Amino acid sequence: MVEIGYCTRCSTQPPEENQILQELSYAKNRSLKDISRQINRYKSMKEKATQNLAGRQKEKESKLAEYEQELKQYEEELSYEAMERLMHGEEVGAIAENIMSDEMRLKLEQVINSLKYQPKEVSYKDVEDALKEYEQRGYIDIEGERVRITSRGARVLAKMALQRAMENLIKKEIGPHPIKESGYGSQIGTNSRRYEVGDEYELVDIEKTLLNSLERNGRVNLELKDFQVFETVHQTRICAGLLIDESGSMQSDHKIKAAVEAALALSELMIREPKDKVLVFLFSEKVKQIPPWDIVNSMIGGGSTDIRAAMRAFRKAAGHERGDKQAYLITDTEPNAEDGMYVGFDRAMEGVLQEALRYRENGITLNIIMLDQRPQLREFARILARKNLGRVMFTNAQNLGGVIIEDYLRTKKEKSFV
Repeated sequence: MVEIGYCTRCSTQPPEENQILQELSYAKNRSLKDISRQINRYKSMKEKATQNLAGRQKEKESKLAEYEQELKQYEEELSYEAMERLMHGEEVGAIAENIMSDEMRLKLEQVINSLKYQPKEVSYKDVEDALKEYEQRGYIDIEGERVRITSRGARVLAKMALQRAMENLIKKEIGPHPIKESGYGSQIGTNSRRYEVGDEYELVDIEKTLLNSLERNGRVNLELKDFQVFETVHQTRICAGLLIDESGSMQSDHKIKAAVEAALALSELMIREPKDKVLVFLFSEKVKQIPPWDIVNSMIGGGSTDIRAAMRAFRKAAGHERGDKQAYLITDTEPNAEDGMYVGFDRAMEGVLQEALRYRENGITLNIIMLDQRPQLREFARILARKNLGRVMFTNAQNLGGVIIEDYLRTKKEKSFV
């Protein structure tokens, strides 16, 4: 198992680019038009756009002065020309009309007026220019007006989310410790050794065993001392499923934001364990599986809550996975829907209990994380606890990431053999 190190010196304010990515990840309507219209909600992005505005204003003033000087010189030339025409006897009205309709003069006046009346507040253009820099770095894609965070940008956010979660746990003694019990089975190593009484027969290194016999007497005549067995290497595997409720109630009290950060933090942590895997499912009345990093682009929310469908989706997806399977169901409401239809708590609860029994049969640990303490949720928890079909934890949005990270690390610690 890879030990998770954390340095408190790293717990500093993230750089500006990371703050802007963070603000984008919290944006519900992520289009250039919406962002520019609600720019006051985005502190770091507003600062960046304001810098662009200041640069644009400075450039505008320079161009304005340049065009005004050019217009002044051109009008002086027109005045000299008008004097000459008067001296040649042309009528004043014709000369004045000619000056007023002069194309060059009109063009210069138009450019000057457009510069004078450019907006003095942060505009769509300032926001677009501010985000172009992050598009060039590969953190975001701008498709038309829509802003989408890339996998590279999501990785930056994931590291930040993990850092914050670890800061909350840094005072706790969390880490891998040796125990006698192992995780899922053993992996066969590449090295072999002499057979000892009690070794499993399926670990016999047949090739090396036969070579030992040939080397000893020139032919295959097996004796106990010829036998070699492969050494085993213990590996803990965890397949974690994040089942995140995106129904309408999750939009309040920063719950969606906390769920996004928890998913990013866990995926970033599990990347460091090559054999571990995290699967992310979003659900309301329907369920969809997404890559862990794409959660920053996918949390829309709305609708009722079909918990059974989410549980079933993870069970099927994890069916071929080996090792310890942990499902983290994150919700703030009781089940009330099945197969896209609202059916109420009692009927939906029956389906959840049936699925929880299948979890037990398939060796999946069900961890239900409640982000509310309403009576119906407490009844949901009480029923599961009475039937011993899963663990229930009540927490809040602020502590969600820490709860999941701590549980994952504790599972690794309990299942590891060093």
